[in-house]
Amino acid sequence: MHFKILISVLSLFMAGTLTAQKLSRTEKKIVKTITQNNADAIAFLEQVVNINSGTLNANGVKEVGMVFKDAFESINFDSRWIEMPPEMGRAGHLFAETSGNKGKKLLLIGHLDTVFEEDSPFQKFKMVNDSIAHAPGGNDMKGGDVIVLYALKALHENGLLGDAQITVAFTGDEESTGKPLSISRKDLVEAAKRSDIALGFETSTGFNYATVARRGASGWAVEVEGKRAHSSGVFSERTGAGAIFEMSRILHQFYTDVRGEDLLTFNPGTVLGGTFVNFDASTSKGDVFGKSNVVAQKALAKGGLRFISEEQ
Repeated sequence: MHFKILISVLSLFMAGTLTAQKLSRTEKKIVKTITQNNADAIAFLEQVVNINSGTLNANGVKEVGMVFKDAFESINFDSRWIEMPPEMGRAGHLFAETSGNKGKKLLLIGHLDTVFEEDSPFQKFKMVNDSIAHAPGGNDMKGGDVIVLYALKALHENGLLGDAQITVAFTGDEESTGKPLSISRKDLVEAAKRSDIALGFETSTGFNYATVARRGASGWAVEVEGKRAHSSGVFSERTGAGAIFEMSRILHQFYTDVRGEDLLTFNPGTVLGGTFVNFDASTSKGDVFGKSNVVAQKALAKGGLRFISEEQ
């Protein structure tokens, strides 16, 4: 029963289009509670969005986690912060659980980190109109986290969580997973093994839709070495085209050959080129030195790959 009610609550949160005659008495009470809590939910979203929690900002990720921890404890969830080893460079995870013993065992998954690090120019929540906001990580995925919290809050306020078996798992490194996975995903895997149903709340693709499968993900890198020389000799047999032109040729060939393959996407996210190139994989930042009258000696591209099968 708890699972069915939770699905109803989440549908109401995300669609908001069900008419009164379609709702049961219990659902009508939940709708009333959701309506009453709507302004608080938006204010809560603004609060957590305005705390920078880029994956590499461990203090910020934990600060957001503590805000959610207090909120879950206020609706009688037992919450705990799970620290990661310092050498991993990741903050940790928030887990919150009920102590009931009836119904399906649910695992509700979210994450606290975003792709917007402390030096990003996009940092603050801003309402555009009465129903749209610009918010760093608002969709991916603090908005989903708030939906989880306020759906459970609505159930709690209507006395529907007393016997429920629910685990909420908000990881702190979804955007850039800590290594090794045997440590960073240990608690999530264990929670999944003792659950009957797992639901993730990241990035809605539209009202009334749910994703039931995900493609595999991997990464790739290309490094090109050219011959450093004066630019007056570029394209000559002795000098060649240089590393940047060669990188652009390779990437364009990837674009030509790979683009359009069903369910396969191939994205270069970072390109650096010049005389000297430095790239720090741990922070995904780099710098280059080069001059317009010098043929580029080195180029580096790093990207992501999404695929439906190992063969693809």
